[in-house]
Amino acid sequence: MRFLSPPLPIAAIALFLATGPLVMAAPVASLAPVQFVFTGFEKQAGQVMAQLTCAEKPGDQGRSVSAQADVRGPQVMIRFADQRVGQVCTMRAFRDVNGNQELDLGPFGIPKEPYAFSNNAKAQLGPPKPEATRFVVQQGQNSQTITIK
Repeated sequence: MRFLSPPLPIAAIALFLATGPLVMAAPVASLAPVQFVFTGFEKQAGQVMAQLTCAEKPGDQGRSVSAQADVRGPQVMIRFADQRVGQVCTMRAFRDVNGNQELDLGPFGIPKEPYAFSNNAKAQLGPPKPEATRFVVQQGQNSQTITIK
């Protein structure tokens, strides 16, 4: 007597192949916090407004996250949690002295309020070059001390 269905091992292989291609789960990206400690406050007033922009590689658009903290002492810490390890990031910040949540500009677009960039990059006749502000998120704690002026 002949079997009408294939033997079990062949049927199992056929069922496995019929379910589609083997898809491996993508590894979960490692995440790490990025924090900035802002210094240079003589007066305890206003807020520090910061924006962190991260992308997979330099030149990509990336995504931006904003945060703010009140100036209540000689230094202010802003922490951006859960940034992907290996991303290229930049940060820009300013001290909102008058509470309007905007960087006030004077003639010729020169900031009237204190400002800063990641890596303590200096602005000269305009914002610093992007290369000067870039950093890569590393495993563990990523911290920079920034003088805002």
